Amino acid sequence: MLLLAAAFTCLLPACSVYYFPTAGHADIQEFRMPEINGIRQAVLVRGNDASNPVLIYLHGGPGFPLFPFEPAGETMQRLEEEFTVVYWEQRGTGKSFSRRIPSHSMSIDQFVEDARLVTAFALELTGQEKAFVWGHSWGSGIGVLLAARYPELIKAYISTGQSVNPYLNERLGYEFVRERALQENNRRALRQLEWIDTIPDNYTLMDALTIRRWVYRFGGVVRESTHERPYVDLQEIADMLTAPEYSIGERINLILSPLYSVEKLWDEIKKMDLNRDAPRVEVPVYFLLGRHDMIVSSVLAATYFEELKAPAGKTLHWFEHSAHRPQKEEREKFLEIMKEIRERHFREAGN
Repeated sequence: MLLLAAAFTCLLPACSVYYFPTAGHADIQEFRMPEINGIRQAVLVRGNDASNPVLIYLHGGPGFPLFPFEPAGETMQRLEEEFTVVYWEQRGTGKSFSRRIPSHSMSIDQFVEDARLVTAFALELTGQEKAFVWGHSWGSGIGVLLAARYPELIKAYISTGQSVNPYLNERLGYEFVRERALQENNRRALRQLEWIDTIPDNYTLMDALTIRRWVYRFGGVVRESTHERPYVDLQEIADMLTAPEYSIGERINLILSPLYSVEKLWDEIKKMDLNRDAPRVEVPVYFLLGRHDMIVSSVLAATYFEELKAPAGKTLHWFEHSAHRPQKEEREKFLEIMKEIRERHFREAGN
């Protein structure tokens, strides 16, 4: 009852006024709800200079809300000095959630097609011909497939937390947690692992969420982490339910259907393998990997990078003091690399 009361209290601000905030520093501030493959989806385009290149950001999850977190963060606001950043809440997420979404449309191929139309929409809006694409975590799998299938839309593909083979990644996460739990004699973690069956058909979403909690505890998401963390913690719930971007109905959806996207996609996610599905990418590729990332294994990502055929060039940057989020754990290095990528392509375009 106390949790429901707290959630209801968080909803109240939306009853009096609903607004979408305008960043005072931005010269470009466009929020739209275009219909994308039959579903209205939320797209925010924001930046400081209309001449800057477009950067499409493909967020993680699937299904984790974007607007209460990334656009307000220091990393993204500083990126807006170098790029016109396109924030898209994916189908089934936040403002792009609808109970009218056909279940069959919650597929990886559909997300790639949605990303294609979002990219085309952003290019038309800004009058540019190609965009940089940055995929993070779940969004990185969509990003590689987008770059492989539609290189005509893309200047370069940039990745953090690159997902390659989610099921194999889950196995590695399990082994990581087991090894660290044995080292620390963490009996609670070891008891929970005993109940998990890692055979693909038997491995459930709840199993994965249990593993994620312990991967976080042992520093495989945020390197300096020393505590357990649920799938969504109380601070994130508060941020989502007080975010001015969301209407009261959207806040209710966040409470009632927090796992909607990942539940719909779970069986297909376990079968995903970029070594099979995207062995070649025709645009320049940049992997920015946290050395200690275990929630999305940087070892698998580096192996995929080595095997990936990329005739336009590929570059791997290691972040030695980061896990899953080098863009936050080593922000200055990340921003410097992004600036270098931008300037490199400006120089090449001038030749």
